[in-house]
Amino acid sequence: MYRKAMVLAVGAALAAPSAFAQVKSPAGSDWEFYGKFYPEVTYTSGGGATPAGETVSALSAAPTGQGAIVKRSEMQISNTYIGFRASRDLGSGLKAIAQLEQTVNIDEGNGNPLGNRDSFAGLSAGWGTVRLGNMDTPFKKYGDVTGFLGVSSGNLVSPNNVMRKVSNSGPSSFNLRRANSIDFASQTFGGLQVGVQYSIGNPTESGAGTAGINPSVNRDPRVISMAAKWEQGPFYAAAAFERHFDLFGGSGLTNIAPNASVAVSNNTNANANSKDTAVQLTGAFKFAVHTLELDVIKKQFREIGAIPTNGFEEYKNLAYEVVLESRWTSQWRTALAYMRANAGDCTIANNSCSTGGMEAKQINVGLAYFFDPSTYLFGLYAKLINGSSARYNNTANQAPGVGQDINQVSAGIAYNF
Repeated sequence: MYRKAMVLAVGAALAAPSAFAQVKSPAGSDWEFYGKFYPEVTYTSGGGATPAGETVSALSAAPTGQGAIVKRSEMQISNTYIGFRASRDLGSGLKAIAQLEQTVNIDEGNGNPLGNRDSFAGLSAGWGTVRLGNMDTPFKKYGDVTGFLGVSSGNLVSPNNVMRKVSNSGPSSFNLRRANSIDFASQTFGGLQVGVQYSIGNPTESGAGTAGINPSVNRDPRVISMAAKWEQGPFYAAAAFERHFDLFGGSGLTNIAPNASVAVSNNTNANANSKDTAVQLTGAFKFAVHTLELDVIKKQFREIGAIPTNGFEEYKNLAYEVVLESRWTSQWRTALAYMRANAGDCTIANNSCSTGGMEAKQINVGLAYFFDPSTYLFGLYAKLINGSSARYNNTANQAPGVGQDINQVSAGIAYNF
């Protein structure tokens, strides 16, 4: 009967969120229903792919001169989501907390698994909050705090495609939501807060018994992430550190096996392990109607063990971002952003390693009109310029050719509830 009553309560919240956004379950927990939808229509085009036969980085796939970006319009929903939060007072300053959040594909209607966004159970008290589940890392949460008109998450204007990963490599990303995480966040003291997270790897995760990798390999994919932030008046500052074990972000650079110019992936090398590291500094300042933010990230990807000739060993690079958001009136806002990743340095076993053309930069421009604080229209423009060896990518469903640039323009509506 309790379960039936809870289903009816949540159903009422879904039917009339403005009136029933918060309910109390028969078990005595306070529940909140929330979400954000921001569908948009996007037009994408590309150009400038590196001609076949041109010399490229040892980490790059061989150029073909053919662009892989198809000119077309799409409807996208980025990270549109819906969620439920629960809490219960346990006495003596202790509180039980839980959250279930997931992406919802409101454009096409196909489903996503429950809990594919931040979802957890935990305890909160005067000393801080402990959570267990699937969550953003402190590294991800404490940087890029200005956002881009509130729609940058998963969008074409997201800085993470240039800042927190390398080229078109998913395994190299430091913009993570980690499964199997144990997360601690301190309370805020004098504007200072500290966060630490440890993610436990599973046999189904990258680098441990997955397809194409010897299941007997002694690999233990896991992540440690920690950060500290300080906020006081118009000032914000944060420093973050994150390390990935056996995720093989370096071997994922531009999908270097088997078509790389020189370097060879270690993904199937039973004698290799990886240790990838990133350090991030963030600063933001609010003045008049503006917010100015600067982020700097240094990334290093290392693979060790019995590395064969031409096997990938190390890549490191530096990336930075500058964002300016301006709230001219209660209705009109603009945003500008510039980000750049340098070409970096690399080493491969028993051979020279070049990184020429591995750099990239992106320029974003945005405009928003707010009907009220919860609902607004937005327009975006993004241009991603790849170096001759790079394949950085900010599209939702396509992938550029080597050296191909990407142009995108979009318009949409955002609704917070």
